[in-house]
Amino acid sequence: MRTNPLGSFVAADTPLSRIDARVKLLLLLVFTAGVFACQAAWAIVVWFALLALAMRAARVEWRSLVRAVRPVTVILLFTLLANALVLDGHGDITIVGPLGISTAGAVRGACAVLRIVLLAGFACAVSASTTPPEISDACVRLLRPLGAVGVSVADIGLVLSLALRFIPIVAEEYGRIQMAQRSRGVRFDEGGLFERVRVWASVLTPLVVGLFRRADSLAESMASRCYANGSSIEIPARSFCRSDWALLIAGIVVTCSMVLTGIMGW
Repeated sequence: MRTNPLGSFVAADTPLSRIDARVKLLLLLVFTAGVFACQAAWAIVVWFALLALAMRAARVEWRSLVRAVRPVTVILLFTLLANALVLDGHGDITIVGPLGISTAGAVRGACAVLRIVLLAGFACAVSASTTPPEISDACVRLLRPLGAVGVSVADIGLVLSLALRFIPIVAEEYGRIQMAQRSRGVRFDEGGLFERVRVWASVLTPLVVGLFRRADSLAESMASRCYANGSSIEIPARSFCRSDWALLIAGIVVTCSMVLTGIMGW
């Protein structure tokens, strides 16, 4: 098992990598809807069990999920506190004065945070077991019916492919620049607010400049290859095999069963 940033492909022959990319994208959409539709606490446990199976099938370590969630830690904490804290003096646990903690709000906030972690985990498993060209080609094939109403599906696939390719590039470039600044004695966790803003500007400025430089090089490369709107290179199509159909049907059945069970209050 390996760690990888969200959006990067792990080059390994895994059970999940042998599944058609269209099936994985469809199940990602189904699971996303199911995670938010299932309100019961027991459903969160079941979803994490399914996530554990997906991570194991993709041979991705849980550290990858931690790295994927780390950038939004502040948002997750804010979500938890916004639901848990009350200011009307009617909290189940009093902190000081009217400030208190609502048990129901804390549970609601924790469930919201766990749902975000689940979505990041499923996305991490899919991205680790699917190459960017496979993801973009799967999206093009799934969105192909929109071409009948004039939507440029090929251009959507190209933009998606470039965006997926740039995710690990941004992460690598950010790590390289931050390491270079640390080697020069820069400390990112010291000083006041304005000092920290100035220090982080020393990382973000060259990062943005480097991304623009890469974008210019990519544009020149595409122009030299005479790329035009609607141009696309598709991966040879293949039909769903038994394992693809079995996984797709099983995922839909499990999700629908959990949603219906939650609606009926079982």
